[in-house]
Amino acid sequence: MESINVSFGHRVWWVDAFIDDNERGNPAVVVLLEREVPDSELAMIAYEMGVSETAFVRKVGDAWSLRWFTPTVEVNLCGHATLATLHVLINELGVPADEFVFTTRAGTLTGRRLRNGLLAVDLPRAIIEPLDTSMLNGALGDVSEVFQAGAQSVLAVVQDYETLCGLNVDSMALFLVPGSIVIAACVGGPNVDVAIRVFAPRLGLAEDPVTGSAMCALAPWFSSITGSPTLSVRQASTRGGLMHARLFERNVEVAGKTRTFMAGELRQ
Repeated sequence: MESINVSFGHRVWWVDAFIDDNERGNPAVVVLLEREVPDSELAMIAYEMGVSETAFVRKVGDAWSLRWFTPTVEVNLCGHATLATLHVLINELGVPADEFVFTTRAGTLTGRRLRNGLLAVDLPRAIIEPLDTSMLNGALGDVSEVFQAGAQSVLAVVQDYETLCGLNVDSMALFLVPGSIVIAACVGGPNVDVAIRVFAPRLGLAEDPVTGSAMCALAPWFSSITGSPTLSVRQASTRGGLMHARLFERNVEVAGKTRTFMAGELRQ
């Protein structure tokens, strides 16, 4: 770790996470910090980048400090930007480690390289609790079940993939739902176990392209109805994305493919 040079300034990479042959994934900008930076400056950078998440990573001892910002707010957890950061450390910086440790607002997260071109990060498993469907205020139309998924997410189950793709979302009603992230899901989809769409108007995101943190809720939900600890998920957004997960007692291993779209250096 001591041999890695991080003194060259604020380098940046645009990384597409959870890509597939026909899916463009979710873009995240990863900023490598050489020093601590005021929150106001981080927020300004994230606003300028304009992607759903900008990740700020800094080497601290044997671990990496990691924070995530949307163009409007800092968030407690982001799956695709964590995977993008892991991609940068492994493929762009060549950091020599088998296991990567990130200190975050969500606690300690870990990541690693898997086979077949996959990268994986461990995210905290969400507790799933049933809710009355009326709490959605009709924002997603007819849903069969609704669950509270951790402190900030709501999981709504719709009938099938056609229904999911045809959702006519009431943005104002959705903003009033008591959850920062609203996940609409169905069993099945094109060559996957589950398909989803994700909305986060409270975070400044009308609809998220691909949402790794949604797997924190989807993995325990899918296991509860099928008994399977593994699942594949396709996000039916305009960009599209493919995710894989394995459920463990306290965490969910979320895996996907990544690519660097461009790289550069911040000038302020």
